[in-house]
Amino acid sequence: MMMKNAGWIGLFLLLLVGCSSNADAEDTLNINPLEGEDDLTEEETAEGNGNKMQLTLDGVSYPFTTKDYPILSQYVHNFDQPEQYLRKLPFSKIREDQYLVEFACHEERCSHLMIDFEQKHSFLMSDLSQLVSSHVSPDQQYVAFLFERTHEEMAVHQLVVMDLGTLEPIELEPGEDHLLPKPNQYQYAIHSVTFMDEERLQITSDDPTADPDTKDPVRTQWIYQ
Repeated sequence: MMMKNAGWIGLFLLLLVGCSSNADAEDTLNINPLEGEDDLTEEETAEGNGNKMQLTLDGVSYPFTTKDYPILSQYVHNFDQPEQYLRKLPFSKIREDQYLVEFACHEERCSHLMIDFEQKHSFLMSDLSQLVSSHVSPDQQYVAFLFERTHEEMAVHQLVVMDLGTLEPIELEPGEDHLLPKPNQYQYAIHSVTFMDEERLQITSDDPTADPDTKDPVRTQWIYQ
């Protein structure tokens, strides 16, 4: 009889230990996912808000995040106080909520980024160049940027025409008086850019094939839409 009772007591203790182990395992399983979710939430929060800055231009305040403007954000985060450095950069207003910013300058040559704060979009226009001038089309839908570089001690230029609606450059097509290559590869000097109407623009430039001592200005027209 005592042996039988001892058997029941042993079985009871074994079941008690097994239940305790299962409870510990369930507690462990319940805790770990919650800890993982908390860590993930913190990482997402850091990624989404950790690099958020505020920029005020012409009295208007714009949020500035790494997600929306990765190129410029990566650049300013190379400095100890990225938000203060961002605010010191030269922003030139092109149209409402649209700006051209110069950054990463070296020996008066800079990178140029076009930003649309309403669309939260940006486009890198040019690297290692000087901005000579910008011109907005009569219908305010396009902008022409003239950039300069020095090649063999001579100034050469690149003309970039951007659609302000899509914030992307457009391909220029030659007009009837097509005499020179497209003015987008720093191949020759460009002295002036003029929008003629809502379809054509005119540039005054040097003919790269002419004798340097007898060069006369060349005027060509280009279709930009």
